[in-house]
Amino acid sequence: MARFQLDVFQTRLLDWFREFQRPLPWRKDYLPYQVWVSEIMLQQTQVTTVLPYYERWMRTLPDIKSLAQASEDTVLKQWEGLGYYSRASNLQKAAKIIGEQHENEFPSEFEIIRTLPGIGRYTAGAIASIVFNQNKPAVDGNVVRVICRLMDFRDNPKSRERVKTLWRLAEDWIPQGKARFFNQALMELGAMICSPKQPTCLLCPVQSCCQGFAAGSIEQIPAKSKRTPLKSIETMLAVIQDQKKFLIQKRPLEGLMGGLWEFPNVQRKKKEKKEKALVEEIRRQHGFNITVEQLLITIKHGYTSYKVQLHCFLCVPEEEIAHSDKRTVKWVTLNELRQFSFPAAHVKLIQILHDKMKNE
Repeated sequence: MARFQLDVFQTRLLDWFREFQRPLPWRKDYLPYQVWVSEIMLQQTQVTTVLPYYERWMRTLPDIKSLAQASEDTVLKQWEGLGYYSRASNLQKAAKIIGEQHENEFPSEFEIIRTLPGIGRYTAGAIASIVFNQNKPAVDGNVVRVICRLMDFRDNPKSRERVKTLWRLAEDWIPQGKARFFNQALMELGAMICSPKQPTCLLCPVQSCCQGFAAGSIEQIPAKSKRTPLKSIETMLAVIQDQKKFLIQKRPLEGLMGGLWEFPNVQRKKKEKKEKALVEEIRRQHGFNITVEQLLITIKHGYTSYKVQLHCFLCVPEEEIAHSDKRTVKWVTLNELRQFSFPAAHVKLIQILHDKMKNE
C-alpha cells in the first residue's frame, strides 16, 4: 500500500505546477478583480470554455468600478452563454458594495470576502489564497476528486462527515506561505491529470503518494451519486412580428434566468391546445389579440435541472397596436435582438430568424 508522505507530496506537486501550469490570463498578476471574475465563471465550467467569455468581459468591464456602474443589460449580455445568470447579477451587486464600502478596493479579509453576494466558502478560499496567499483551503470538484483518490476514500464525498474531512485535509496540507500555488496546483492536477474519466496516472507527479492508485480503485473514486432525472417542460413561444419589429419582454429579476430578455411564452398544460394557450397568454400579458400564423420550429434544449421543448410560432397582432417601449417590454428589429441577453434556447431561435430572413 502506498504511504502518504505529506512533505514529498507537497514538494512534487509544487514542482510539477511550477513547470506545467497553464498560462491563464488571471495568473499573470493575480489581481483580485481578475481572479474573482475567473473563479465565478469557472464554477461548473471548463477553462477552455471560459477563456473567450473572460476576455470579452474584461474588454467591456475591466475593473470593479466599471462593473458597478454598468447597466444590468450590459452585464448580462457579457455573461450570455455561460448560464447561471444570477452569478453575473451577484458580481455586480458585490461590485457595488465594494465601491460603497471599500472605495473600489477588493477586501483582503477572508471574513469580509465571504459576506459578498455570490461568494461561498470555496470562492472565498480561492480568492484569499490565490490573490492574498492566505492559508485558506479551496475545495472544488477537482480537489475533492484528487484528495479522495490520494487517500482512497471510496464513500460518498458529499456526506457531511466526508465533506468535513476533505476541507480539513485541504487546509492541513497547505505549506505555510505557499497557499497561492498549492491550491492552484491541486486544482490543476485534477483538471489536467486526475480527470474524472481515464486519468493519466502514469504522468502523475504524486503517483507514489496515491493510495487509490496502489489499491487499483481510481476508476471507482469518488463514488457516484444517483442523478435526478431531468424534468421535461413543454413551452409555447410567440414570435410576434409587427411592422418589422418583434415583441420581447424581460424576465423578473428574482427567479430562474432573472433579468434576461425573452419572447413571450407560456408552459403547456396537459392536453391543452398549443395555439389557444398562446393566444390567451398574450391577451392576458399584453392586452391584445394575435393570430398564430405558423410553427417556425421546435427547439429542444437542456438546462441543468430540466429540459425544454420550445414550440416557436410566428404570430401577428389582429389589430393595430402602439409600439410603446417600457422597462420590461420592448419592440425591436431583428438586428436589435442581438443587443439583448436571452436564454440559450431563445438565442438559438434568434439565429434561426436571421437565417430565415436572409434566405427570403
